Amino acid sequence: MANTNVTWTGLSSLMEQIGATAAETIEAASSAMKTTTGQVQAQAKQIAPKRTGFMANNISVDPIQRTASSVTGTIDAKADYSSFVEFGTYKMSAEPFIRPAVSAGQSVFIKTTMDKMKEASTFK
Repeated sequence: MANTNVTWTGLSSLMEQIGATAAETIEAASSAMKTTTGQVQAQAKQIAPKRTGFMANNISVDPIQRTASSVTGTIDAKADYSSFVEFGTYKMSAEPFIRPAVSAGQSVFIKTTMDKMKEASTFK
């Protein structure tokens, strides 16, 4: 399972500078996380090794978790053997599919969050 956790610090200063409320800021991050986890899921399914397709077909996205200061998105590879494929064993080499997808998703998350924050801010 791969988690992408974003914690906002200096939130009051950021909100003051851009004219957004805490709720708008968390909503922007939550929306960006939903977009990002969907893209990470699609990419992980595409690059996952496929013999039968079971592992790729069982990569799912859990609902976004929000608090007052963080947004967490979870992509879950539910096949029992997914971690062995992702990290390898002493008998087989790793064939990562979650980590590369999460790495690619980081820039998507940042860009999408910034776009959503611009929409929520008082300056354009």
